[in-house]
Amino acid sequence: MNLLQKASIQIYEIQQDQNDMRIKNIIMPDPTDKSIDIGIIGVPFDKGVILGGGRAGASLAPDAVREALRRYGTTYDIERKIDISDLHVVDFGDVMVTEDIKETHKKITGAVHSLLSKGIIPIVIGGGHDISIGTGRALSQFNNRDIGVINIDAHFDVREVRDGKVTSGTPFRKLMDMELINGSNFIEIGAHDNLNSKIYYDYLLSNNVSIFPLTEIISKGIPKIMNKALKIAGSEHRPVFVSIDIDSVAQCYAPGSSAPDSQGFDPRQIREMAFLAGASRSVKLLDIVEINPEFDVDNRTSRLGASIIISFMNGFKRRRITK
Repeated sequence: MNLLQKASIQIYEIQQDQNDMRIKNIIMPDPTDKSIDIGIIGVPFDKGVILGGGRAGASLAPDAVREALRRYGTTYDIERKIDISDLHVVDFGDVMVTEDIKETHKKITGAVHSLLSKGIIPIVIGGGHDISIGTGRALSQFNNRDIGVINIDAHFDVREVRDGKVTSGTPFRKLMDMELINGSNFIEIGAHDNLNSKIYYDYLLSNNVSIFPLTEIISKGIPKIMNKALKIAGSEHRPVFVSIDIDSVAQCYAPGSSAPDSQGFDPRQIREMAFLAGASRSVKLLDIVEINPEFDVDNRTSRLGASIIISFMNGFKRRRITK
């Protein structure tokens, strides 16, 4: 089965100024003879969003985020004093999606599993949140169904799959129904306001899922909640999958979202969570979903998606330094 095709936008460019190493200079278009730290995979697929009544356009996100990475800044984080210029990062291209959701999810699983088997940490750019069925399944199968999951999202995304219709609101219910994740190691971060049904809230509680609403996170602080979530989710032998839905960020900062809301995190908060995820040795998989370039303003949301990826890579470099 053909799983991946070359991305239509290439991030990589040869460094022109020896005094100015850029992000685009370290994301290679093809594997080299060096050991690869991080692999980027795009999933240009939003059928699950459409079936769930969301706004079409998330299928354009992988290329939009690649373009933002290509235009982004340097490999040096002046605030944290971290230099990621020596990370080995490869853009493996896009999953060859089809109109068949199950087949597309199967391809996502195969592509992600292939990277995991090589010791590469996948960063997957969606697409709708239903892609997490494919990404989460890959890590679960790779580690014999013993994984932790942190969903950073305004919504729980545990809607029931009815009449076989898988949507962007169903991924974590689906993973739990397939017994690929355990509620005791599943954490929901960022839900707020009147965006989630009490039935689904009670469902999560009945399955021992930990829930940290937006107000609790803001009052207690990102590091305290994120570190607690990482401890619940992972262990020495239990890898963690972190999923970031861009609608967890307030609409004023991320207008290009499949399901925006006026409340949510600000860019510094979501980037701090991405950094802490990258810094945790338990985290073996990241996906970023629901960026919708059709509704973006001056590429604001795509650029935020790029900065989330860079924050994760900064955290990964910290992980490697302190190993």
